[in-house]
Amino acid sequence: MTPILWLALGVVLMAVEIIAPGFIVFWFGLGGIFTALLVFFEIIKEQEIQWLFFFSSSLLFIFLWFAYFKKKYFTSELAERDPTLIQLSGVCVDRIEPKKPGTVELFESYHGLKRWKAESSEIIEPEEEIQVIEATGIRLVVKKVN
Repeated sequence: MTPILWLALGVVLMAVEIIAPGFIVFWFGLGGIFTALLVFFEIIKEQEIQWLFFFSSSLLFIFLWFAYFKKKYFTSELAERDPTLIQLSGVCVDRIEPKKPGTVELFESYHGLKRWKAESSEIIEPEEEIQVIEATGIRLVVKKVN
């Protein structure tokens, strides 16, 4: 195929991405444009090699994009924990038992909230002082301060 046809294929596939959800077709369009460049500079001449390069480069672009996307936006559970809540102190409001969450009130507010649902591996009675050891989502894991 000529470089113009590869370029047209790439542009059409990128345009299809506008109406096709998933952000997959775009990478095939980029593969078409990349193949057009290589054909234009006569690096690739055989038709079979052009198609092979088109599909392999498109799949490589998809793989690289999702590897980057996953690393950037889907972090591990440890990275999702909010380190700014850890070490904050407060007082138990409702009794906390293992596997039975209660409520705690922090001495300083965080995002305008002082009262939080909390769980612990030990029994904590109301009015006992607590310290946050972990924060997952909107639930705190606390321990009794001795």
